[in-house]
Amino acid sequence: MKETREVLLTSDTSGESWSAAMWDPLTGSMLSQFRNASPLASNSLQLLKDSYLLAADATKPRIHIWPVNSQVPLPNLRLTTPGKVSAMSCTSCGTYIAASVDEKVFIWQTSTGRLLRTLARHYQTVTCLKFSVDGSHLATGGQDGLVFVYSVAGVINNYKEAHPLHGFSDHTLAVKGIYFGAFGARCRVVSVSLDRTARIYDANSGVQLLTLVLDVPLTSVCLDKRECNMFVGCTNGHIRQFDLRSPPRGREHHVPGDKEGKGIFFKGHTSGVNNLSVSIDCVTLVSGAADGNVNIWNIPSRQIIRSIQHKGGITNVLLVPHYANFDVNILKPKLFVKPLQRIGNEGVNDVLEIVKCGDDDLLNPEEFFEESGEGDGNGELERKLSESRAEVERLRKINSEMYKYGVRCLMHKK
Repeated sequence: MKETREVLLTSDTSGESWSAAMWDPLTGSMLSQFRNASPLASNSLQLLKDSYLLAADATKPRIHIWPVNSQVPLPNLRLTTPGKVSAMSCTSCGTYIAASVDEKVFIWQTSTGRLLRTLARHYQTVTCLKFSVDGSHLATGGQDGLVFVYSVAGVINNYKEAHPLHGFSDHTLAVKGIYFGAFGARCRVVSVSLDRTARIYDANSGVQLLTLVLDVPLTSVCLDKRECNMFVGCTNGHIRQFDLRSPPRGREHHVPGDKEGKGIFFKGHTSGVNNLSVSIDCVTLVSGAADGNVNIWNIPSRQIIRSIQHKGGITNVLLVPHYANFDVNILKPKLFVKPLQRIGNEGVNDVLEIVKCGDDDLLNPEEFFEESGEGDGNGELERKLSESRAEVERLRKINSEMYKYGVRCLMHKK
């Protein structure tokens, strides 16, 4: 295990020497390259649990996948999509992958490759996709200015109608960035737009908590891990910081501009800031811009610690934990990845949702039987399945008796 607790993943529009690279944010040195000789799409670089790196091709309808300890993609595995991907996200446990093609959002199950659901609520291209930390919700934003929040369980298990929990039409121009906070269904959703506004919503009630109106269009947003400070990237290359612990009294606040000399600014880029990411200790901010620079900032002093220059505009910037799999010679992944279906099996409702995934979760039945030595014993498997069904039936009878007893007690209560 290296001294760094986190590593930095980046990509640019050139894709000449490598598609993505891994850096040490403390020294600025390159740790590894992920090669495929093609540029990656914006907002598509994702870490699939601690085993694989996913990213969508910027020019072709496919998703690249690399083992985290290898420079070359996985052999004999092509992840083909229905079209060129404009944004992508995956759950932290790696169970689901969501990708947008034009105005549609496709959701796949990683271990089977099944296309579980297609969402078509936007009228123009989807620009932002973000799963919540626990993977229970999905937020989408598009060029039409709309923002939707979905329950993952709802859209996967309801094949007739997949209504969003909330739909927000407050933005008047394209949505360029979405942040999905922690705390499950009670988290906050933040969206920024070219209409110069940043809007904060309550994901549970759908109430708009705060609107910040700035003097320049906004292109990216990020909160620190404590969700006390919000960082917003602008088209002029500036980054604005807002303290959410002392919000304004009203629900709409017009933020003073640079000329008025008020507010907290991070100045170092010369063009629009496309990506933002904050370290776990809430001390380091990483930004990527169209000028081809990735700047690493010290948040308290607002000074650039170091700058990493790329050959093209930055498309992805991501701070991730430094997992042990980055350094192993032989990778032992904790989940399977299968080729993605391009057409879903509508009406086949046999999806098992995993609400929370820990390190010991059995995401793949095949892996469990291989490790336990029961993969070849069909008779043993059938016996265990029969015992499980008998136990379920016994519990149903107990539950029915308890219900009848409760009703009798309530009916005869004086």
